[in-house]
Amino acid sequence: MNERSRAWEQMGAASGLLATLLFVVAFIVFLVGADPGGDPELPNIKHADFAPSYLAAHLSEIRVVVLLSSLGLALFLWFLGSLWTTLREAEGEPGRGSTLVLVGGGAGAVLVLAGLALIATAGLTNSPAQANNAATLYVASSLLVALGGGVLSLFFFAVAKVVLRTHALGRWLGVLAFIAGLLSVCGFMTPFFEANVLNAATGALGRWGWTVAFVVWLALASGAMTLAQRRRGRDLSAAAPPAASERPA
Repeated sequence: MNERSRAWEQMGAASGLLATLLFVVAFIVFLVGADPGGDPELPNIKHADFAPSYLAAHLSEIRVVVLLSSLGLALFLWFLGSLWTTLREAEGEPGRGSTLVLVGGGAGAVLVLAGLALIATAGLTNSPAQANNAATLYVASSLLVALGGGVLSLFFFAVAKVVLRTHALGRWLGVLAFIAGLLSVCGFMTPFFEANVLNAATGALGRWGWTVAFVVWLALASGAMTLAQRRRGRDLSAAAPPAASERPA
C-alpha cells in the first residue's frame, strides 16, 4: 500500500470522528432551541397535533439540525466503507458478516435520511395545506428515523459477530456493538406506541437510547480504527527498504 492509499484509509477511518462531532453539534443546537426551562417541547406521537406550532417555533433550529445530521450521516457512510474493508479482510471469504455490516449500515442511514427529509418538508412552508399535513409528516418522519435505528441493529449485530470472531477490532468494541444492537431493536417496536419510552418521537428507548449508543460507538470505533491505521502506516514505513538515493555506495 503506497502513501496515498494509506492517507485515504486514514481519512476514511477518521471520518467517523467528524460525523460524531456533527451529531453532537446538532444535538447542542436542538437544546439551544429549548425553552428557558430546558424542555425542547418536542411532542410525542400521541400529541402530534402540536407539531405545526412546534415546527413554527423551532424552524431555524430544525433546519440546522437536519443539515448537520445529514452531513454526519454522509460521513458515516464514508466511514462504513473503511469499516467494511477492515472487517472483510479479517473475515475472509465468503464475508457474510461484513456484507451484513455494509447492508445494515447503509439501509439504516438511508431510512434516517428519509425521516430527516420529511421533517424538513413539514417546515418548508406555512400555507394552510402544509399546516394540515405537518402532523402527518411529523409522525412519518419520527417513524422512519426510529425504523432506521431498528435496521441499524443488523449493522451492530453483524459488527459484533465479525469482531468477536476475528478480533479485527478490539473485543470491547464487539461487546459494545452487541449492546448497541439490543438498544436499536427498540426502533422496530415504535409503531405500536403513541407515548411512553417506546414512542418514535420522544421515547427514551424508541428514539434516544439507540441514537446515543450509535454516536458513542461510532466515535470509539472511528478513534480505534484511526489509531490502528496510523500504527500500521508507521510499521510499513519502518519495514520499507530505503530508497536508492539513501543506500550506501
